[in-house]
Amino acid sequence: MLCLLFSAGTVMAQMATSSTPPTNSAATPQKSGVRIVPHDTLVKPNGGDTIMGIPYFIRIGEGTGGVKIGVSTIDDVTRLFGDTKITLEKSKRGGQEYTERALNYKKKGLKFFALNDASNIIYSIEVSMKGARTEKDILIGTSTQDDVLHAYGEPSYRSPESLDYDGQGVVFQFSNGLLSKVLLIKKT
Repeated sequence: MLCLLFSAGTVMAQMATSSTPPTNSAATPQKSGVRIVPHDTLVKPNGGDTIMGIPYFIRIGEGTGGVKIGVSTIDDVTRLFGDTKITLEKSKRGGQEYTERALNYKKKGLKFFALNDASNIIYSIEVSMKGARTEKDILIGTSTQDDVLHAYGEPSYRSPESLDYDGQGVVFQFSNGLLSKVLLIKKT
């Protein structure tokens, strides 16, 4: 199944040059104003920075930018975003220490993590780009803890700097009272 997304500029230009509003007619769309996007990567066409022309849209417990947690691999990430240095980092979760490989795309506000094993599967994504939003319109750089609590309810764990929703596969991190990062983790 494919969905069509029309760029806002094309629709606005059509509205400015036509006395009738645009319609969803069966006419063949112009290539310059249409992108064909697979339905499983459909994003909301609202403001914010973009990944390859698509507004950042964070799917809680699933992924972002065409990368799916628990499905996509390091090769998938580099095909989508280009080559980057892969670093080894140590992390601690649930009392266990892990060595993981990190692919950091600082300018895009994205960091992808895979365990240091042969699978190469992405198990976690950190999104820090201002303007990136969740499906419930929680925005990095704008939303507060109260906004997140109102949208997602009571978390599994709460601190002044974070709200952790274990069952949903997301941790919201805050700095100076505003959302600074969203960490997507494979659902437990």
